[in-house]
Amino acid sequence: MYFSPQLIALVAATIFSSSSLASPLQTPPVNCKDLKTGIDPKCWTMLKVGDYMESWKALNVPKSCKKGEAWSICFDRLATSNLKQDCTTLNSTTCEEFDPKDTYLSPQWYYGAYNTWSMNHFLTSWSLAIQKLALGSPSTLQTLVTPTDFDAFTTAHTPNQKTNIDVALKNLIDQAPKNDQNAALAALLPNHKSKIEYDGTNVEAKDVGKGLKMRLAELLKTVEEDLDSFVGFAKGGVFSTMRIEGAADLVKAWWPQGGQVGSIEG
Repeated sequence: MYFSPQLIALVAATIFSSSSLASPLQTPPVNCKDLKTGIDPKCWTMLKVGDYMESWKALNVPKSCKKGEAWSICFDRLATSNLKQDCTTLNSTTCEEFDPKDTYLSPQWYYGAYNTWSMNHFLTSWSLAIQKLALGSPSTLQTLVTPTDFDAFTTAHTPNQKTNIDVALKNLIDQAPKNDQNAALAALLPNHKSKIEYDGTNVEAKDVGKGLKMRLAELLKTVEEDLDSFVGFAKGGVFSTMRIEGAADLVKAWWPQGGQVGSIEG
């Protein structure tokens, strides 16, 4: 029986194509108990990290943490012996990312420590993005944060109506990329009200930008110093990932026609 070279080539190509489709290259699944395999949001729930940290607080804060020390500083110090690690402030130069390949007392300890960094990185990215928008396109920021319903949000019906800063922040969240991290930020606001206000009828980009950054610093301090707030913010493992919302992504969503706004980190 004779097979033409063309037919042989066609059959070989078909077999190769089918084989490629049937056996795609796949990334090995993450083993939550083996940090060397990577990290995964599902591990926060599977390892019951929130419960672990609550137990840690009850056992260790009274005897191992310094008086007046934020739980996150104490936790990170005990996790890594890094005496300088401090993730309680925005733009911190002493808040370093935790490497899963280092040695930790347990996977739960790593995920807890990693989240102190990832939350700091997330809220710092928001602060940087707001700063860039205020400088690059003040009018865009003014438009985004101007309330649409003053009766619902203002505290005084006067020509200079004061509006809670969370109105501005919620408006920015609504226009930000739709993801679990930004949704978690929106969910955090009602339980931790702010007294910071801005003039909603005559918005000044510089003033509202300053107020928003103050609010983000306030929220960061809350989650890094109050463990219950931290665990609630971390729910579902939304910050247990290498992909944390970046400042450039936020600015692009708010100001798509603006292109690059200088150098944006995050």
